[in-house]
Amino acid sequence: MSRTLFTLGLLVLAAHPAQANPAVDATKAGLCLELKVNDRSLPCNSDFRLVDDGTGEVSFVTGYGQGNARTVMALFTRQTPDLENAYGYALRLTAVTLMPTDRPDSQPLYPATGLCFMVEPNPVRAGARAVREDVVVMCSASLTDVAAPVRRIDWKFVF
Repeated sequence: MSRTLFTLGLLVLAAHPAQANPAVDATKAGLCLELKVNDRSLPCNSDFRLVDDGTGEVSFVTGYGQGNARTVMALFTRQTPDLENAYGYALRLTAVTLMPTDRPDSQPLYPATGLCFMVEPNPVRAGARAVREDVVVMCSASLTDVAAPVRRIDWKFVF
């Protein structure tokens, strides 16, 4: 019986692709847990801008510093229904923009591969009220363009 219900549940999930999210353009305050550029840890901002166009394209914009140089980084992703479950979803990376703050007119878009995970752990509850509703974002990007100044970006953030 439980095997039948499980199989039926999988069929229902497979038959109904994920719905698009409502459009969002918000700055999220939180804590940057880790940012590695080319496997080197760098200090990063403890906020980021989340832009979801409502049709499955999601971008994360944040910044990091290396000495006196500051860089704004945008990770562009595409939501796919096959990578979604009850705890969150994964997004396929499509491109990365790196903009040095001293050259704001320079915003090259580099093709990238990788994944970003947005995970919503089960909240701690007090009765019917959620006490903590943390969302964790984890991204790993490999830039495929040989002209890109970096090859790999790993980013972990909680808000």
